[in-house]
Amino acid sequence: MIAVISGDIVKSRSVDPKVWMPALEEAIGLYSDKFDIFRGDSFQAELTLQNVLTATFYIKAAMLAFDLDVRIGIGIGTKEYDAPHIKNSFGSALIYSGEAFEELKKETIFFKSAYPKLDAICNVVLPLVAELTTRWTPNMAETVKAAFQNEGANQAELAKILDKKYQSQVSTELQKASYAKIQRALDYCTKEMLAL
Repeated sequence: MIAVISGDIVKSRSVDPKVWMPALEEAIGLYSDKFDIFRGDSFQAELTLQNVLTATFYIKAAMLAFDLDVRIGIGIGTKEYDAPHIKNSFGSALIYSGEAFEELKKETIFFKSAYPKLDAICNVVLPLVAELTTRWTPNMAETVKAAFQNEGANQAELAKILDKKYQSQVSTELQKASYAKIQRALDYCTKEMLAL
């Protein structure tokens, strides 16, 4: 089984795409070598079940650092036809991802699979996690992004990576961003997915 995400950028204010597009490409490319960005602000990527949720929220953090947000439909399933571009591939993971994206109304994340119980769990937990991200400032988003990217790094190491003078700044930003709670929620949903 694979995971596929389909998403687009939510423009809260006019930010030049030349500024955020490289960050979007870098964020997706960190977790996937099979992705497409099209129409300037839409994207699709193939990911592993292990990293799909971390990747989703890493992409969110990368865009929130520019005061933008993303809407993402997550689908898990199979891939029957593997084309050079993910947008030309075919399989249930891609269909579920598209359907999940179409389900987005006021939420910015929706999850779909062949497993109704898993869908129910993820569609309670993930929108709550996404709601926490609406409180992030660009600085908090940068700190969360660094924490996702450097899993296992302590706060002093993160302060060095982020070029912050004090480790307490990192601690405060991660606490305000509810990073530990978000991590627990993502780990829980990932564990449920991997148990299939």
